[in-house]
Amino acid sequence: MENQISSRFTIGNFRYPSGAVPTNSNINFNIQVPRYYGLKEVFLVCIKDEDNHYDYLRMNWKGIESGRDVFEVSMEVKNQGLLWYYFQLKSLDHVTYVGKDVDGIIETEVEPPSWQITIYDEAFKTPDWIKGGIFYHIFVDRFAKVGSTPVKNHIVMRNDWNGVPIYAPNKQGEVMNNDFFGGNLKGIISKLDYLHSLGITCLYLSPIFEAYSNHKYDTGDYTKIDPMFGTLEDFHELCEQGKQRGIRILLDGVFNHTGSDSVYFNKKATYNSVGAYQSENSEYYHWFKFLKYPDKYESWWGIDTLPAIQEDNPSYIEFITGEHGIGRRWLKEGASGWRLDVADELPDDFLERFRSAVKNINEDALIVGEVWEDASYKIAYGKRRHYFYGQQLDSVMNYPFMNAIIRFIRYGDAENLDVVVTSIVQNYPDAVVHCLMNMIGTHDTRRILTSLGGKELANATKEEKSLTVMTPEERVKGILLLKLASLLQMTLPGVPCVYYGDEVGMEGYEDPFNRRCYPWGNEDKELLNWYKKLGCIRKKLSVFKEGSYKTIYAEEKVFIFQRVTEKEKVVVGVNRSDKPFAMDVVQLYEDVLHNEKVTNEYIIQPNACCFLVHS
Repeated sequence: MENQISSRFTIGNFRYPSGAVPTNSNINFNIQVPRYYGLKEVFLVCIKDEDNHYDYLRMNWKGIESGRDVFEVSMEVKNQGLLWYYFQLKSLDHVTYVGKDVDGIIETEVEPPSWQITIYDEAFKTPDWIKGGIFYHIFVDRFAKVGSTPVKNHIVMRNDWNGVPIYAPNKQGEVMNNDFFGGNLKGIISKLDYLHSLGITCLYLSPIFEAYSNHKYDTGDYTKIDPMFGTLEDFHELCEQGKQRGIRILLDGVFNHTGSDSVYFNKKATYNSVGAYQSENSEYYHWFKFLKYPDKYESWWGIDTLPAIQEDNPSYIEFITGEHGIGRRWLKEGASGWRLDVADELPDDFLERFRSAVKNINEDALIVGEVWEDASYKIAYGKRRHYFYGQQLDSVMNYPFMNAIIRFIRYGDAENLDVVVTSIVQNYPDAVVHCLMNMIGTHDTRRILTSLGGKELANATKEEKSLTVMTPEERVKGILLLKLASLLQMTLPGVPCVYYGDEVGMEGYEDPFNRRCYPWGNEDKELLNWYKKLGCIRKKLSVFKEGSYKTIYAEEKVFIFQRVTEKEKVVVGVNRSDKPFAMDVVQLYEDVLHNEKVTNEYIIQPNACCFLVHS
């Protein structure tokens, strides 16, 4: 397959292997140029990201193909990092450049944008157990409850399971996040059979450690399960019962900040400890950065209930990553890995030490980072990040896929979805691609049903958002679109992550309206059966573990792609246009959504999809 520029300049598949490559690899480059260019020399220009050093590799003329001069060069890459490249074409009196463009390739007379090569440690590997599986993201207080809940002095205990979470500030202008509905670990245990029926293989739990708030991102004590969620014994039972059903547990690690109401800071003197706020002699004092002691200190996004940690502090590093540290401790208790909150704000050294600690206990432990952009070339706080070279993360939350899927399903932008998916697959090591956390909604975003079918309400107040529900017509449309979005989520490279209740049609705008309680007894059964069917199909096919990816068609509101292994081939398509789309079929396929054989041609109806399997 070739990309063309103005029908006169052609570059074939000019890099092999494509995608990210391991250290000590040879990469072959090939460029085909029209003969009338009269070229004297062609150079591959490589730029090392680390020091911005330029290398000019003269390409060798290899002959003529289809009326074009063919130039080639081979290069060995030894060190991990990012490498950027483009081509320089020299004739007797002219110099032009060929580089990356939004649509593929650009020819220009100035230095062009470059293509990226990610070079990772050849020893880098990621856990196989998550590949081909399905995550399920649970906001613990709102999923399910069994038994009574211990009541703390500061909380508001709700008895209206289907009620709207409190969103208004108190008289002091503070949003307290202290209303609880009683969801707990025993509640999750009671629903494991339900989760198993969805094909779930890993539960990603919002923070479960002791903390003041209902969301628990203000950690009070990393060593204890919050009593409102249960006990250590409950956690052990969850891990054991889950294991019996092939379901593992991923914990949420909030290591960039703690709560001001914590063992470590102890601003309210709640804990029987000498916190950093109470004394400059506290063993935790140097974990935090005080600007004017004790009331002015660095905090996460300026929220004073979330004092920021100095992650380069030796005592803190030892506490989290040491031999008896938190990273190892909870794996020993039964967890199978960690999701790292705001990974952008965790230093390289901290991430490397954390990975070393976790993998030392269990090399199959999974480490997923919260990163909202393409994590392969992410710059945070003026510094290039090194997540995927082999010493830090296994994977990330795949927000680029989420945003592109929503944009395609709601507005029909197939071209953008192709660009985003292809870019991620090219930029990330395969080991990362196959364990990406592919969500289409989280506790930080609107519910996916609302994103696809609800009113935009971009500038609405929280009160307006709390009162706005989808009309029957909006729900019908939203559920149709959610079926299409979830099909993409379940079949694109990576591991789908279902946010609790999305599978039964929960709706809601941003926090806290996306954190309502799961509607047990009021599920949308049609949508639920759709999710179960997708989960069942996914579980049967090995192609979703490590199958290659290729976009087949991405135009005019139609997106079609394939996943392939030596034994299986899957073709998935979504048509968001108002016209039927005819697709030629050259092999015998099974339409697994309708249990029919397909040959010669398949028609994807308007606002419909196909899921074809050849084996």
